[in-house]
Amino acid sequence: MKAIIVDDDQVALHSLDFLCKKVPGLEVAAVFDNAIDAIAYLKKSAVDILFLDIEMPDLSGLELVESISNLPQVIFTTAKAEYAIQAFEHDVTDYIQKPVTLPRLQKAVERVEKQLKDQGKPGQEYIFIKSNGKLIKLMIKEIQYIESIGDYVAFVMDRNQKYVVHGTIKAMSEKLDLPDFVKVHRAFIVNISKINNIEDTAITIGDRTIPVSRAHKSLLMERIRPL
Repeated sequence: MKAIIVDDDQVALHSLDFLCKKVPGLEVAAVFDNAIDAIAYLKKSAVDILFLDIEMPDLSGLELVESISNLPQVIFTTAKAEYAIQAFEHDVTDYIQKPVTLPRLQKAVERVEKQLKDQGKPGQEYIFIKSNGKLIKLMIKEIQYIESIGDYVAFVMDRNQKYVVHGTIKAMSEKLDLPDFVKVHRAFIVNISKINNIEDTAITIGDRTIPVSRAHKSLLMERIRPL
């Protein structure tokens, strides 16, 4: 996950940057000592987390949040507790009172991960998976199918990319509650939009022939609604 930090207090800014480096899978893409420069960066670059102080000259953290649409997950970091209610009215992910500690930071990042892994929302464009000790962002429209490999599952993507994570097809089927995905076999979940053709007991996606079990064939046909 990528983050930026915005804080006019240089000590707090560098302290949080130092702590973020201790959180696995978290990368600080940039730091800013004012909200105006941060806004310019956010308009050009996508990040997952915005660590944001509230009391800053020229433009406050609250004013920054009010001025940008499509914000990343916002975590306020401030020395004062009295802004908490006002902050959460802006639907922020978390509110950390300074001084920030590593355990409290990790808890906030876990909340962000939970938000990002929420699969069921309409308009969901991507998911995050944990592979090789880091969180990887996958665009949903690029997932061809998911295949069981023992105690692991492989996300097979466009352009022959593959990402392996620990888990089961059953668990992925429950988590990946999206309209274009359907379980067609005990070992496969497919993206309906990637299917080239369907035969009696198999489907083809790209160069791969994937089995379709009798138990799942009817659900597949319901989802594609052939003319």
